[in-house]
This record gives sequence, structure tokens and C-alpha cells, in this order.
Amino acid sequence: MKRLRQRSVFFGALCFVLAGCSGPEDDALHAWMEKVRNETGPAQALAPDPLVIRPVIYNPTDHRDPFDAGKITVLAGVPGSGPQPDLKRTREPLESYPLDSLRMVGSLLRRGQAVALVQADKLIYQVRSGHHLGQDQGKVINISDTAIDIEEIVQESAGTWTTRKVQLAIQSGK
Repeated sequence: MKRLRQRSVFFGALCFVLAGCSGPEDDALHAWMEKVRNETGPAQALAPDPLVIRPVIYNPTDHRDPFDAGKITVLAGVPGSGPQPDLKRTREPLESYPLDSLRMVGSLLRRGQAVALVQADKLIYQVRSGHHLGQDQGKVINISDTAIDIEEIVQESAGTWTTRKVQLAIQSGK
């Protein structure tokens, strides 16, 4: 009970002290704020004119049917067109490895021709432009100091063949 009385006396004194803090400076501040409120009004933002949306009438007889099966066969292409792999060619040793298991570990210049050093199963192979590697009919088209550019011929789901370019970059360490 005594503590409660001490707290109420303390808070009463605190309120009394804070009430005495207002002075002429506060009156001037309140007067200026009232003046600014009276002089300025709310900002009126002009709304842009609404967009006019004109309805379009769809007439299906003027357009091609999007579900026509003939459209799908046109997109798939004709089997036998496009690039074709040479399946009768003798396969090279690096064609039995997937491309992601091969590592380029270096390159050098031999008789003016760039040669890349490729590691597969802890063996190092020399690769030149025109050599094949990877399981997707990959052919080396360019060798730089840091990468081997490869053009692969892969078969799509529709039976057509297409080319894609991939790069085997040099890897250090390991």
C-alpha cells in the first residue's frame, strides 16, 4: 500500500512538472501551425480521363482454327530435313563419354594449330578442331585458351535433327 502511494505521488509530481513546460514558444508554434492549416487546402489531384474500351466481335470464320492438327505437323517439320549425323562414321574414343564427365585441363599450340587437353577417366586426350566428343554427335569447331566450342546434332521428339552449340570450359584443380 505504501508503494502504491509513493507511485501516485511521483506521477502526480511528474504531471505537474510537465504541465509547467508550456510557454510562449509553444503558443507561437500553435499559432503558426493554425495559420498554415488555414492558408493551405487539400491537394486536388486531377484524375486522368478513363480509357475507352471498344468491344471486338470475334468471328471464327475469318481466322484459322487454333486446334487444327495440320498446324502441328507443319511446325514439327519433315523428317529427314535439316542436319543429319553421319552414323556410318567410325566413333572416336571420347564419344563414349557424356560431355559432363569430360574436363578440359589445358590447351597448347602445336605446329600453329590449337590443341586442347581433355581428361576422361584419369587419361588425358589431345583434341583438335574437327574431332568428335560427347554422346550427342559433338564436333569440335573452335579451341581457345579457356574453352572448347562444340556443335552437337541432337534428335528432337518429332524425329527431326537439330544442332546446338555447347562449350566445354577449362577447369582447374581437382
